[in-house]
Amino acid sequence: MEAKRFQLTRPALLARFPKVPWRPGNDWPVVPTDRTAYEMLDEDLALWDDGLDGRFRALDHQAQRLQNRFWLLSLVLIFGSVAATILGAVHAAIGGGNVWLAAFGAVLSGLLAGVAVLIRDRRSQQGYLNARLKAERMKSEYFLFLARAGDYASEQNRIPVLEGRVAEIEAAEGAP
Repeated sequence: MEAKRFQLTRPALLARFPKVPWRPGNDWPVVPTDRTAYEMLDEDLALWDDGLDGRFRALDHQAQRLQNRFWLLSLVLIFGSVAATILGAVHAAIGGGNVWLAAFGAVLSGLLAGVAVLIRDRRSQQGYLNARLKAERMKSEYFLFLARAGDYASEQNRIPVLEGRVAEIEAAEGAP
């Protein structure tokens, strides 16, 4: 009899919250792992496994990491703003004059202003969108390669064209 492993799962309400620290999850396969039905494409599918999968995963994980950072900073800003508002309301309700409560509210508001500047300056959302776009463009080029469409119709230069396009995608600074 097998011993069942107890695995802790996050409650559904918290499942979409950012993870600290962020670690890559289970990667889904881009190309099928069971290739018995695709014997004619075996060489082309092996090209993905040999070089493109790692490059795609690097961009995919970068996009996920930047998205997680953006979500985390946004949640800090939201919940911190709620806390600062509650502090201000409590301070007003007790009639004011509490120096420590006012100082704590001022420090919290200053920290939140710093978080807002950090979100803007780091451009985490734009970085996420650029990395996601690069990963999806790489996958799209590979599927054009598999379909032998466009520039990939010629058998002589298919692989060099794909390698050149992938290098261009990786070198691109932002959105095209």
